[in-house]
Amino acid sequence: MKKIYKLILTFLFCSAVSIGPLVLSQQVKIGVALPLFENSEEPSKKQLGSDILDGMKFSLNEFTKSNKIKVSLEVMDTQRDPKQAYEIIKGFGEDSSISCVLGPIFSSELLECVKLGEEYGIPIVSPTATGDKLASDNNYIYQLNPSYEVRGKLMAEYLIKRLGMKNFAVIYEENYGANFYNAFEENVKKLSGKVVSSNSYPKDITNIGEIIGSIYKVIKENDLFINPANLNLTQRQKLESAGVRYSLIDSLVSSKLDVSIYYLLGKNAKKMLDTMNIKPYKLKAEVNRFIQGYIDAIYIPISNASEISVIVPQLYSDGLSFFLAGTGDWNNEETLKENKVYLKNVYFESEYFPDSTSRNYQQLKQNIKKSKYKLSKNFLFGYDAMNLILKLVDDGTRTREQFNEALKKVMNYDAIKSKISLDYYGINSELNILHYTDGIERIETYKLTKKTN
Repeated sequence: MKKIYKLILTFLFCSAVSIGPLVLSQQVKIGVALPLFENSEEPSKKQLGSDILDGMKFSLNEFTKSNKIKVSLEVMDTQRDPKQAYEIIKGFGEDSSISCVLGPIFSSELLECVKLGEEYGIPIVSPTATGDKLASDNNYIYQLNPSYEVRGKLMAEYLIKRLGMKNFAVIYEENYGANFYNAFEENVKKLSGKVVSSNSYPKDITNIGEIIGSIYKVIKENDLFINPANLNLTQRQKLESAGVRYSLIDSLVSSKLDVSIYYLLGKNAKKMLDTMNIKPYKLKAEVNRFIQGYIDAIYIPISNASEISVIVPQLYSDGLSFFLAGTGDWNNEETLKENKVYLKNVYFESEYFPDSTSRNYQQLKQNIKKSKYKLSKNFLFGYDAMNLILKLVDDGTRTREQFNEALKKVMNYDAIKSKISLDYYGINSELNILHYTDGIERIETYKLTKKTN
Protein backbone atom coordinates (compact mmCIF):
# COMPACT_ATOMS: atom_id res chain seq x y z
CA MET A 1 0.00 0.00 0.00
CA LYS A 2 2.86 2.35 0.87
CA LYS A 3 4.49 1.59 -2.50
CA ILE A 4 1.27 2.47 -4.36
CA TYR A 5 0.94 5.71 -2.37
CA LYS A 6 4.55 6.57 -3.15
CA LEU A 7 4.03 5.88 -6.86
CA ILE A 8 0.98 8.18 -6.93
CA LEU A 9 2.92 11.00 -5.26
CA THR A 10 5.80 10.53 -7.70
CA PHE A 11 3.40 10.65 -10.67
CA LEU A 12 1.70 13.81 -9.41
CA PHE A 13 5.06 15.50 -8.80
CA CYS A 14 6.37 14.61 -12.25
CA SER A 15 3.12 15.78 -13.84
CA ALA A 16 3.34 19.13 -12.06
CA VAL A 17 6.92 19.56 -13.18
CA SER A 18 6.05 18.75 -16.79
CA ILE A 19 2.89 20.90 -16.85
CA GLY A 20 4.50 23.91 -15.18
CA PRO A 21 6.83 24.91 -18.06
CA LEU A 22 4.02 24.39 -20.57
CA VAL A 23 1.83 26.89 -18.74
CA LEU A 24 4.64 29.40 -18.38
CA SER A 25 5.68 29.08 -22.02
CA GLN A 26 2.15 29.36 -23.40
CA GLN A 27 2.27 31.39 -26.61
CA VAL A 28 -0.12 33.66 -28.44
CA LYS A 29 0.53 34.51 -32.06
CA ILE A 30 -1.07 37.55 -33.71
CA GLY A 31 -1.23 38.09 -37.45
CA VAL A 32 -0.44 41.62 -38.64
CA ALA A 33 -1.41 42.84 -42.13
CA LEU A 34 -0.09 46.30 -43.04
CA PRO A 35 0.88 48.23 -46.22
CA LEU A 36 4.65 48.15 -45.61
CA PHE A 37 5.81 48.29 -49.26
CA GLU A 38 8.97 46.44 -48.30
CA ASN A 39 10.18 46.22 -51.91
CA SER A 40 9.61 49.91 -52.68
CA GLU A 41 12.33 52.56 -52.80
CA GLU A 42 9.85 55.35 -51.97
CA PRO A 43 9.96 56.29 -48.25
CA SER A 44 6.58 58.04 -48.49
CA LYS A 45 4.89 54.75 -49.39
CA LYS A 46 6.42 52.98 -46.41
CA GLN A 47 5.66 55.65 -43.79
CA LEU A 48 2.06 54.86 -42.85
CA GLY A 49 2.42 51.11 -42.39
CA SER A 50 5.83 51.49 -40.78
CA ASP A 51 4.55 53.99 -38.19
CA ILE A 52 1.59 51.77 -37.26
CA LEU A 53 3.86 48.72 -36.99
CA ASP A 54 6.27 50.69 -34.77
CA GLY A 55 3.38 51.43 -32.42
CA MET A 56 2.47 47.75 -32.28
CA LYS A 57 6.07 46.66 -31.66
CA PHE A 58 6.59 49.24 -28.93
CA SER A 59 3.41 48.12 -27.16
CA LEU A 60 4.53 44.48 -27.36
CA ASN A 61 8.00 45.34 -26.06
CA GLU A 62 6.48 47.07 -23.02
CA PHE A 63 4.15 44.11 -22.41
CA THR A 64 6.98 41.57 -22.62
CA LYS A 65 8.98 43.37 -19.92
CA SER A 66 6.36 42.63 -17.28
CA ASN A 67 4.59 39.51 -18.55
CA LYS A 68 5.64 35.87 -18.84
CA ILE A 69 3.20 35.08 -21.64
CA LYS A 70 5.04 35.00 -24.94
CA VAL A 71 3.23 36.94 -27.66
CA SER A 72 4.66 36.90 -31.18
CA LEU A 73 3.71 38.73 -34.38
CA GLU A 74 3.44 37.29 -37.86
CA VAL A 75 3.84 40.44 -39.99
CA MET A 76 2.83 40.49 -43.68
CA ASP A 77 2.87 43.24 -46.32
CA THR A 78 -0.47 43.97 -48.04
CA GLN A 79 1.07 46.63 -50.33
CA ARG A 80 -2.36 48.31 -50.14
CA ASP A 81 -3.65 45.69 -52.56
CA PRO A 82 -7.06 44.19 -51.61
CA LYS A 83 -6.25 40.92 -53.39
CA GLN A 84 -2.92 40.65 -51.61
CA ALA A 85 -4.69 41.40 -48.32
CA TYR A 86 -7.17 38.61 -49.06
CA GLU A 87 -4.40 36.06 -49.58
CA ILE A 88 -2.63 37.17 -46.40
CA ILE A 89 -5.75 36.92 -44.23
CA LYS A 90 -6.60 33.58 -45.79
CA GLY A 91 -3.11 32.36 -44.88
CA PHE A 92 -3.57 33.57 -41.32
CA GLY A 93 -6.92 31.76 -41.18
CA GLU A 94 -5.35 28.50 -42.32
CA ASP A 95 -2.59 28.79 -39.72
CA SER A 96 -4.18 27.40 -36.56
CA SER A 97 -1.43 28.91 -34.38
CA ILE A 98 -2.67 32.47 -35.10
CA SER A 99 -5.34 33.64 -32.63
CA CYS A 100 -6.41 36.95 -34.18
CA VAL A 101 -5.41 39.49 -36.83
CA LEU A 102 -4.56 43.20 -36.62
CA GLY A 103 -5.20 44.84 -39.98
CA PRO A 104 -5.79 45.52 -42.80
CA ILE A 105 -5.99 49.28 -42.28
CA PHE A 106 -7.78 50.45 -45.45
CA SER A 107 -11.51 49.90 -45.94
CA SER A 108 -10.98 48.60 -49.49
CA GLU A 109 -8.61 45.92 -48.16
CA LEU A 110 -10.87 44.99 -45.27
CA LEU A 111 -13.90 44.73 -47.55
CA GLU A 112 -12.11 42.04 -49.55
CA CYS A 113 -11.46 40.01 -46.38
CA VAL A 114 -14.62 40.28 -44.29
CA LYS A 115 -15.99 36.84 -45.18
CA LEU A 116 -12.74 35.16 -44.18
CA GLY A 117 -13.35 35.98 -40.52
CA GLU A 118 -16.49 33.86 -40.48
CA GLU A 119 -14.98 31.16 -42.71
CA TYR A 120 -12.00 30.57 -40.42
CA GLY A 121 -13.52 31.75 -37.15
CA ILE A 122 -10.71 34.28 -36.72
CA PRO A 123 -11.23 37.83 -35.40
CA ILE A 124 -9.95 40.53 -37.79
CA VAL A 125 -9.37 43.88 -36.07
CA SER A 126 -8.73 46.98 -38.18
CA PRO A 127 -7.11 49.90 -36.33
CA THR A 128 -8.18 52.52 -38.91
CA ALA A 129 -10.79 51.39 -41.48
CA THR A 130 -13.86 53.68 -41.47
CA GLY A 131 -16.04 52.12 -44.19
CA ASP A 132 -19.67 51.22 -43.46
CA LYS A 133 -21.14 47.70 -43.42
CA LEU A 134 -17.79 46.06 -42.68
CA ALA A 135 -17.98 45.10 -39.00
CA SER A 136 -21.74 45.59 -38.63
CA ASP A 137 -22.51 42.93 -41.26
CA ASN A 138 -19.81 40.43 -40.26
CA ASN A 139 -19.46 38.64 -36.94
CA TYR A 140 -15.65 38.40 -36.74
CA ILE A 141 -14.76 41.91 -37.99
CA TYR A 142 -13.93 44.83 -35.66
CA GLN A 143 -13.26 48.51 -36.40
CA LEU A 144 -11.39 50.45 -33.74
CA ASN A 145 -11.91 53.62 -35.79
CA PRO A 146 -15.59 54.72 -35.90
CA SER A 147 -17.27 54.28 -39.28
CA TYR A 148 -18.86 57.06 -41.35
CA GLU A 149 -22.27 55.90 -40.13
CA VAL A 150 -21.27 56.06 -36.47
CA ARG A 151 -19.73 59.51 -36.91
CA GLY A 152 -22.76 61.00 -38.66
CA LYS A 153 -25.25 59.45 -36.26
CA LEU A 154 -23.21 60.35 -33.20
CA MET A 155 -22.97 64.02 -34.16
CA ALA A 156 -26.72 64.17 -34.79
CA GLU A 157 -27.40 62.61 -31.40
CA TYR A 158 -24.96 64.90 -29.62
CA LEU A 159 -26.44 68.08 -31.10
CA ILE A 160 -30.02 67.03 -30.37
CA LYS A 161 -29.74 65.22 -27.04
CA ARG A 162 -26.86 67.07 -25.42
CA LEU A 163 -27.31 70.58 -26.87
CA GLY A 164 -31.09 70.57 -27.38
CA MET A 165 -31.01 71.48 -31.08
CA LYS A 166 -33.70 70.62 -33.63
CA ASN A 167 -33.30 72.25 -37.06
CA PHE A 168 -30.17 71.79 -39.19
CA ALA A 169 -28.73 72.90 -42.48
CA VAL A 170 -26.11 70.63 -44.05
CA ILE A 171 -23.35 71.57 -46.47
CA TYR A 172 -21.42 68.49 -47.55
CA GLU A 173 -18.71 67.49 -50.02
CA GLU A 174 -20.53 65.48 -52.69
CA ASN A 175 -18.49 62.25 -52.48
CA TYR A 176 -16.62 61.69 -49.22
CA GLY A 177 -18.81 64.09 -47.24
CA ALA A 178 -21.99 62.35 -48.39
CA ASN A 179 -21.03 59.29 -46.28
CA PHE A 180 -21.47 61.35 -43.11
CA TYR A 181 -24.47 63.35 -44.31
CA ASN A 182 -26.65 60.30 -45.02
CA ALA A 183 -26.15 58.88 -41.53
CA PHE A 184 -26.56 62.32 -39.93
CA GLU A 185 -29.88 62.99 -41.68
CA GLU A 186 -31.19 59.51 -40.85
CA ASN A 187 -30.53 59.92 -37.14
CA VAL A 188 -31.81 63.51 -37.03
CA LYS A 189 -35.16 62.26 -38.33
CA LYS A 190 -35.23 59.35 -35.85
CA LEU A 191 -34.61 61.81 -33.01
CA SER A 192 -37.49 64.06 -34.18
CA GLY A 193 -35.22 66.77 -35.60
CA LYS A 194 -35.23 68.24 -39.12
CA VAL A 195 -32.70 68.77 -41.86
CA VAL A 196 -34.31 71.90 -43.29
CA SER A 197 -31.66 72.54 -45.95
CA SER A 198 -29.03 70.30 -47.54
CA ASN A 199 -26.59 71.19 -50.30
CA SER A 200 -23.59 69.36 -51.74
CA TYR A 201 -20.48 70.89 -53.28
CA PRO A 202 -17.60 69.58 -55.42
CA LYS A 203 -14.20 68.94 -53.85
CA ASP A 204 -12.64 71.86 -55.74
CA ILE A 205 -15.24 74.36 -54.45
CA THR A 206 -14.28 78.05 -54.58
CA ASN A 207 -17.63 79.77 -54.06
CA ILE A 208 -20.73 78.77 -52.05
CA GLY A 209 -22.93 81.69 -53.08
CA GLU A 210 -25.69 79.43 -54.40
CA ILE A 211 -25.66 77.34 -51.23
CA ILE A 212 -25.96 80.47 -49.08
CA GLY A 213 -28.84 81.62 -51.26
CA SER A 214 -30.58 78.30 -50.68
CA ILE A 215 -30.16 78.59 -46.90
CA TYR A 216 -31.43 82.18 -46.99
CA LYS A 217 -34.52 81.01 -48.85
CA VAL A 218 -35.33 78.43 -46.15
CA ILE A 219 -34.85 80.99 -43.39
CA LYS A 220 -37.06 83.58 -45.05
CA GLU A 221 -39.81 81.03 -45.65
CA ASN A 222 -39.83 79.69 -42.09
CA ASP A 223 -38.35 82.18 -39.64
CA LEU A 224 -40.20 85.06 -37.99
CA PHE A 225 -38.60 88.40 -37.10
CA ILE A 226 -38.98 91.61 -35.16
CA ASN A 227 -36.94 94.83 -35.28
CA PRO A 228 -36.41 96.21 -31.74
CA ALA A 229 -35.70 99.63 -33.26
CA ASN A 230 -39.36 99.75 -34.30
CA LEU A 231 -40.72 98.75 -30.87
CA ASN A 232 -41.87 101.21 -28.24
CA LEU A 233 -40.31 101.45 -24.80
CA THR A 234 -43.00 99.32 -23.15
CA GLN A 235 -42.53 96.51 -25.66
CA ARG A 236 -38.74 96.57 -25.19
CA GLN A 237 -39.21 96.38 -21.43
CA LYS A 238 -41.45 93.35 -21.88
CA LEU A 239 -38.70 91.66 -23.91
CA GLU A 240 -36.24 92.38 -21.12
CA SER A 241 -38.67 90.98 -18.54
CA ALA A 242 -38.91 87.81 -20.67
CA GLY A 243 -35.15 87.27 -20.31
CA VAL A 244 -33.64 89.14 -23.26
CA ARG A 245 -30.52 91.02 -22.10
CA TYR A 246 -30.83 94.82 -22.11
CA SER A 247 -27.40 95.09 -23.77
CA LEU A 248 -28.60 92.90 -26.64
CA ILE A 249 -31.80 94.91 -27.09
CA ASP A 250 -29.77 98.13 -27.05
CA SER A 251 -27.35 96.75 -29.63
CA LEU A 252 -30.18 95.66 -31.92
CA VAL A 253 -31.85 99.07 -31.65
CA SER A 254 -28.59 100.77 -32.64
CA SER A 255 -27.96 98.43 -35.58
CA LYS A 256 -31.63 98.42 -36.67
CA LEU A 257 -31.25 94.74 -37.51
CA ASP A 258 -34.14 92.35 -38.02
CA VAL A 259 -33.75 89.55 -35.47
CA SER A 260 -35.43 86.17 -35.25
CA ILE A 261 -37.94 85.77 -32.46
CA TYR A 262 -36.57 82.25 -31.89
CA TYR A 263 -33.07 83.64 -31.46
CA LEU A 264 -34.38 85.98 -28.75
CA LEU A 265 -36.92 83.83 -26.94
CA GLY A 266 -36.50 80.19 -27.99
CA LYS A 267 -39.03 77.64 -29.21
CA ASN A 268 -42.07 79.24 -27.54
CA ALA A 269 -41.31 82.69 -28.90
CA LYS A 270 -44.53 83.17 -30.86
CA LYS A 271 -46.80 82.49 -27.86
CA MET A 272 -44.70 84.78 -25.68
CA LEU A 273 -44.89 87.63 -28.20
CA ASP A 274 -48.68 87.28 -28.43
CA THR A 275 -48.91 88.15 -24.73
CA MET A 276 -46.69 91.21 -25.34
CA ASN A 277 -48.80 92.43 -28.24
CA ILE A 278 -45.78 92.26 -30.57
CA LYS A 279 -46.44 90.94 -34.06
CA PRO A 280 -43.54 89.16 -35.81
CA TYR A 281 -43.18 89.09 -39.59
CA LYS A 282 -41.36 87.29 -42.37
CA LEU A 283 -38.47 88.99 -44.11
CA LYS A 284 -38.83 90.51 -47.54
CA ALA A 285 -36.87 88.85 -50.34
CA GLU A 286 -34.43 91.72 -50.73
CA VAL A 287 -33.36 91.79 -47.04
CA ASN A 288 -29.93 90.21 -46.56
CA ARG A 289 -28.84 91.54 -43.16
CA PHE A 290 -30.52 89.84 -40.22
CA ILE A 291 -29.99 87.52 -37.25
CA GLN A 292 -31.72 84.21 -37.84
CA GLY A 293 -32.94 81.71 -35.23
CA TYR A 294 -34.73 79.04 -37.25
CA ILE A 295 -31.63 76.92 -37.97
CA ASP A 296 -29.80 75.71 -34.85
CA ALA A 297 -26.58 74.59 -36.52
CA ILE A 298 -24.95 74.00 -39.89
CA TYR A 299 -23.35 70.55 -40.16
CA ILE A 300 -20.43 70.52 -42.62
CA PRO A 301 -18.79 67.15 -43.49
CA ILE A 302 -15.71 68.24 -45.44
CA SER A 303 -13.30 66.02 -47.34
CA ASN A 304 -10.19 68.07 -46.56
CA ALA A 305 -9.27 70.76 -44.03
CA SER A 306 -8.51 73.19 -46.87
CA GLU A 307 -12.26 73.42 -47.57
CA ILE A 308 -12.72 75.18 -44.22
CA SER A 309 -10.86 78.21 -45.59
CA VAL A 310 -13.28 78.40 -48.53
CA ILE A 311 -16.59 77.78 -46.76
CA VAL A 312 -16.29 79.42 -43.34
CA PRO A 313 -15.32 82.99 -44.41
CA GLN A 314 -18.26 83.10 -46.84
CA LEU A 315 -20.69 81.86 -44.18
CA TYR A 316 -19.33 84.48 -41.80
CA SER A 317 -19.69 87.37 -44.26
CA ASP A 318 -23.33 86.40 -44.79
CA GLY A 319 -24.12 86.01 -41.09
CA LEU A 320 -24.38 82.22 -41.15
CA SER A 321 -21.43 81.14 -39.00
CA PHE A 322 -23.52 81.22 -35.79
CA PHE A 323 -22.97 77.51 -34.97
CA LEU A 324 -20.96 75.07 -37.06
CA ALA A 325 -20.63 71.33 -36.50
CA GLY A 326 -18.04 69.23 -38.27
CA THR A 327 -16.37 65.88 -38.79
CA GLY A 328 -12.93 64.65 -37.78
CA ASP A 329 -11.37 66.41 -40.77
CA TRP A 330 -11.92 69.68 -38.90
CA ASN A 331 -9.33 68.52 -36.36
CA ASN A 332 -6.60 70.65 -37.92
CA GLU A 333 -5.37 73.35 -35.57
CA GLU A 334 -3.36 75.22 -38.19
CA THR A 335 -6.34 75.68 -40.53
CA LEU A 336 -8.65 76.62 -37.67
CA LYS A 337 -6.15 79.21 -36.46
CA GLU A 338 -6.03 80.75 -39.94
CA ASN A 339 -9.83 81.11 -39.82
CA LYS A 340 -10.14 82.02 -36.16
CA VAL A 341 -11.76 85.41 -36.82
CA TYR A 342 -14.67 83.65 -38.58
CA LEU A 343 -15.26 81.01 -35.91
CA LYS A 344 -17.39 81.42 -32.81
CA ASN A 345 -19.21 78.21 -32.00
CA VAL A 346 -17.61 75.29 -33.82
CA TYR A 347 -17.84 71.72 -32.53
CA PHE A 348 -16.55 68.60 -34.26
CA GLU A 349 -15.95 64.94 -33.53
CA SER A 350 -12.60 63.21 -33.77
CA GLU A 351 -11.19 59.77 -33.03
CA TYR A 352 -7.86 61.41 -32.23
CA PHE A 353 -7.20 63.66 -29.25
CA PRO A 354 -4.62 62.36 -26.76
CA ASP A 355 -4.99 63.82 -23.29
CA SER A 356 -1.55 65.37 -22.78
CA THR A 357 -2.17 65.64 -19.02
CA SER A 358 -3.02 61.98 -18.46
CA ARG A 359 -0.63 59.75 -16.57
CA ASN A 360 -0.64 57.09 -19.32
CA TYR A 361 0.26 59.60 -22.02
CA GLN A 362 3.02 61.18 -19.96
CA GLN A 363 4.45 57.74 -19.19
CA LEU A 364 4.32 56.77 -22.86
CA LYS A 365 6.23 59.90 -23.87
CA GLN A 366 8.91 59.17 -21.27
CA ASN A 367 9.27 55.55 -22.38
CA ILE A 368 9.52 56.47 -26.07
CA LYS A 369 12.38 58.87 -25.34
CA LYS A 370 14.43 55.87 -24.27
CA SER A 371 13.66 53.95 -27.47
CA LYS A 372 14.32 54.19 -31.21
CA TYR A 373 10.65 54.97 -31.91
CA LYS A 374 8.92 58.30 -32.62
CA LEU A 375 5.51 59.32 -31.33
CA SER A 376 3.05 60.18 -34.13
CA LYS A 377 -0.65 59.89 -34.89
CA ASN A 378 -0.20 56.67 -36.85
CA PHE A 379 2.14 55.26 -34.21
CA LEU A 380 -0.72 55.67 -31.72
CA PHE A 381 -3.18 53.85 -33.99
CA GLY A 382 -0.86 50.84 -33.86
CA TYR A 383 0.00 51.27 -30.19
CA ASP A 384 -3.62 51.51 -29.01
CA ALA A 385 -4.71 48.55 -31.15
CA MET A 386 -1.95 46.29 -29.85
CA ASN A 387 -2.45 47.48 -26.27
CA LEU A 388 -6.11 46.45 -26.46
CA ILE A 389 -5.25 42.98 -27.75
CA LEU A 390 -2.53 42.52 -25.12
CA LYS A 391 -4.96 43.53 -22.36
CA LEU A 392 -7.23 40.72 -23.51
CA VAL A 393 -4.25 38.34 -23.50
CA ASP A 394 -3.38 39.47 -19.96
CA ASP A 395 -7.00 38.76 -18.97
CA GLY A 396 -6.59 35.14 -20.10
CA THR A 397 -7.76 35.30 -23.72
CA ARG A 398 -5.99 32.74 -25.94
CA THR A 399 -8.14 31.13 -28.64
CA ARG A 400 -9.86 32.66 -31.64
CA GLU A 401 -13.30 32.20 -30.13
CA GLN A 402 -12.18 33.67 -26.82
CA PHE A 403 -10.82 36.74 -28.63
CA ASN A 404 -14.06 37.12 -30.56
CA GLU A 405 -16.17 36.97 -27.42
CA ALA A 406 -13.85 39.30 -25.50
CA LEU A 407 -13.79 41.91 -28.27
CA LYS A 408 -17.58 42.07 -28.31
CA LYS A 409 -17.49 43.04 -24.61
CA VAL A 410 -14.97 45.89 -24.91
CA MET A 411 -16.54 48.96 -23.29
CA ASN A 412 -14.98 52.33 -22.44
CA TYR A 413 -11.47 51.05 -22.97
CA ASP A 414 -9.24 54.02 -22.18
CA ALA A 415 -6.84 54.14 -25.14
CA ILE A 416 -4.38 57.01 -25.58
CA LYS A 417 -5.99 58.73 -28.59
CA SER A 418 -9.61 58.08 -27.62
CA LYS A 419 -11.88 55.68 -25.77
CA ILE A 420 -12.99 52.45 -27.43
CA SER A 421 -16.35 50.66 -27.11
CA LEU A 422 -17.13 47.84 -29.52
CA ASP A 423 -20.68 47.00 -28.47
CA TYR A 424 -22.06 48.90 -31.48
CA TYR A 425 -21.98 45.91 -33.88
CA GLY A 426 -18.19 45.59 -33.59
CA ILE A 427 -17.52 49.27 -34.40
CA ASN A 428 -16.03 51.75 -31.98
CA SER A 429 -18.91 54.03 -30.97
CA GLU A 430 -16.99 56.60 -28.90
CA LEU A 431 -15.63 59.88 -30.22
CA ASN A 432 -14.03 62.97 -28.75
CA ILE A 433 -16.20 66.09 -29.02
CA LEU A 434 -13.82 68.97 -29.69
CA HIS A 435 -14.27 72.75 -29.63
CA TYR A 436 -12.04 75.48 -31.04
CA THR A 437 -11.47 78.88 -29.42
CA ASP A 438 -7.84 79.85 -28.78
CA GLY A 439 -6.94 76.25 -29.51
CA ILE A 440 -8.61 72.87 -29.80
CA GLU A 441 -10.02 71.55 -26.54
CA ARG A 442 -11.98 68.44 -25.71
CA ILE A 443 -15.47 69.04 -24.34
CA GLU A 444 -16.14 65.39 -23.59
CA THR A 445 -16.05 61.86 -24.95
CA TYR A 446 -19.47 60.91 -26.32
CA LYS A 447 -20.79 57.41 -27.00
CA LEU A 448 -23.43 56.70 -29.63
CA THR A 449 -26.55 54.99 -28.30
CA LYS A 450 -27.05 51.54 -29.75
CA LYS A 451 -30.57 51.03 -31.04
CA THR A 452 -31.75 47.43 -31.23
CA ASN A 453 -34.81 47.89 -33.43
